[in-house]
Amino acid sequence: MKGTILIFTLPPGTSLDAHRRFRKRIYGEETSCGRGRYRYRRKGLLDEVPHVKLYTGVIIVRKEDARQVAAAVRENGGECAQREVSLTRGDWKILFKMPREEATGK
Repeated sequence: MKGTILIFTLPPGTSLDAHRRFRKRIYGEETSCGRGRYRYRRKGLLDEVPHVKLYTGVIIVRKEDARQVAAAVRENGGECAQREVSLTRGDWKILFKMPREEATGK
């Protein structure tokens, strides 16, 4: 089974603030308010796309999701390279598992 590895980064000289915004849009963010009393998660693109994170800026996705993720990275000012890779059994389980509701029929 094949997947796609995506390697993405921001151009050299990009401000720290732009890096933070980029990470929040792609990875999401754990945040809180009320001096830590209320905690919640702001979703990012990768919360909706099954992926295997190898390292910051390096992920493996299904072939059909690669174009969407690469386009989102570029729309947010990033650069993206992609290659086809062979999936390990563990990668395959993560990328192609069915949500619990679909598996149980609920």
